[in-house]
Formats: sequence, C-alpha cells, structure tokens
Amino acid sequence: MASLPFFLFVVILGLGCPLQPPVPGAVVRPFAPEGAYGGHWGIDLSADEGSVVRAADLGVVTFAGSVAGRLSVTIHHGGGVRTSYSYLSSVMVSVGSLVASGDILGTSGTDHGRPAVHYSLRIGSTYRAPPILGCRLFPADGLSLGGGANGSGLGGLGVGARATPR
Repeated sequence: MASLPFFLFVVILGLGCPLQPPVPGAVVRPFAPEGAYGGHWGIDLSADEGSVVRAADLGVVTFAGSVAGRLSVTIHHGGGVRTSYSYLSSVMVSVGSLVASGDILGTSGTDHGRPAVHYSLRIGSTYRAPPILGCRLFPADGLSLGGGANGSGLGGLGVGARATPR
C-alpha cells in the first residue's frame, strides 16, 4: 500500500466517499466504455430539463463551456480526481471558480431529446464509473471504482473536503 496516492489512504482510513450525484435521478444510460475511444465514459442520470445540477464535491472549475455543441463543466477535486457534467442547458460557474459540494453548476438539458445529465469521473487519465451510492473495496485489483457496465454506480471514491484542489 505504500505506493498508493494520499487520497486513496484517506478513503481506506474510512474518511468517506463524499462524491454526490449531481442530480437525484435514476441512471438512464450506464457506464459502458469500449476500447480506447468508443462507448459511454460516464453515466446519464434522469433529470427534468432545467433541473439544478450540483457539484459532486469541493474543487476548482477547470472547464466551463461547449464541447461538441453541448454545455459542460469539469471540476478538479485534487489528487488527479475530476468530475464532469454535460448536457447542460445553462452554466453558472466559470473557470477558476472554487465550488463546494452541492454548489450549483448550472441547469440540466437534453441529450438526443431525452432530459438527462451526463456525469463522468476521471482519476488521472482513467475514466471510472461515478459513485452514486457509496464506496466499495475490490480485493482483486486493490482499491477501485465499482459499478461496471450495469450502471448501478456502486463503488467509487472521492477526496472529500479534506483535499486541497491543485
């Protein structure tokens, strides 16, 4: 365990898995990456158009704008942990803003005519299934994020308010 980054020790020590889903809706499209660039690299959560979208945890906004014609926000939570929120109809933060868990980032929009919010999680350069229910340890490959392709979102880790965004 000596090679694990500090934020993983925080989770192992039981200080929590504080990442919160950006909206309370059900998973309508699961995490299902395929190959290097294909598939779905986050989860889509049901949200009525115009619903408030909230930050999963404390962090610094590193992107707020349009990607492929869709409004998105990315937050760096420290330790290489980033969350992104897409299919937004409005953005209420700007690059460099410090946000706390639950702060309003914008409002939800639609994807292909379906009201939803796309929520993704990256640790370093690796996308993981975002946690929506809690944390879980996986003995086979150490500490990792669960959820898998079923979209349950079980598992995950966050850095919590103790982390210092960099």
